[in-house]
Amino acid sequence: MTSVAYSVEIEAEDLPVRGNYMASGDDAFDQQCEDEVIAKLDRGDIEAWCYVKVTAELAGFRGTAGIGGCTLGEGYTAEQCAVEHGLYAEALADLRATLKHAAEAGSQAQRLLADLEGGAL
Repeated sequence: MTSVAYSVEIEAEDLPVRGNYMASGDDAFDQQCEDEVIAKLDRGDIEAWCYVKVTAELAGFRGTAGIGGCTLGEGYTAEQCAVEHGLYAEALADLRATLKHAAEAGSQAQRLLADLEGGAL
């Protein structure tokens, strides 16, 4: 029996840090925190503000799930983030949907091919 393989990737976040990282109610504190994240990004620390993506793969079919606006590091990993936010289950559900769609498309293609070869089209 083939099993589902999972992978976790970290991608650059498109969402701006400024105005999205912190909302404590203290604008000066929020800006200080945002400045720290931006400085880390400027030094190439992609984990300071990233998108975490989980892929579930089975026999070449894939399902994905992800969450943006993540700050990793200091013992908090992409894998922990994925578990905490249910990304493995979401990726598996997406894989199921992908397989269901492929099975439906395959059945339709088989019927059309039979009609075509039988001269019905």
